[in-house]
Amino acid sequence: MKKEKIELVDQIMTALQKVIDPELQVDIVNLGLIYGIDIEGTKATVKMTLTISGCPLSTYLQDHIKQAVLTVNGIDSCQVRLVWYPVWSPERMTEAAKKQLGILDDQSEKDEIEKTEEKQKIIDFSVPIKKLADEYPDFIQIMYDCGFTRIKIPGLLSTVGRVMTIPLGAQAMKIDLNKIKQAFEEKGYKVIE
Repeated sequence: MKKEKIELVDQIMTALQKVIDPELQVDIVNLGLIYGIDIEGTKATVKMTLTISGCPLSTYLQDHIKQAVLTVNGIDSCQVRLVWYPVWSPERMTEAAKKQLGILDDQSEKDEIEKTEEKQKIIDFSVPIKKLADEYPDFIQIMYDCGFTRIKIPGLLSTVGRVMTIPLGAQAMKIDLNKIKQAFEEKGYKVIE
């Protein structure tokens, strides 16, 4: 798709976020009702679905979609095509829509956030240095600040770093392992030895 078409599609998606389902009070984009947008010249074709077959809001939504799309510069006509595959389900909604509709309960959301934070903040000293460097953006700088200056040698991570762990590297560089552990803990990481 050409850059101009991509920009038009983005503008149309933004315009469609103003089309609110009057029953659910959530926009049709976040509800996951938009399945695609095709642009041919100045004509846009919006592929959409409904939450249920025979939805009484079908005409209402189609009219509002056309109005929203026609506000985009460069689009002179709009066709709305209803599609039924894949079948719409609540999984198609964005997290924001689910939260707005109360589908996500606060505890499950907190649990998910905690799992993500725990995963992002664990440094396992038994894992190869290369893997840790790939996973954590600030890993190399923290190791460098601890005195592990060789970590910035070109090619070191892709060769030695694939098998070397932090304890082996600290031993080779004659750096106190507790100093490295403390540096990571100060940055909010949990260290596993």
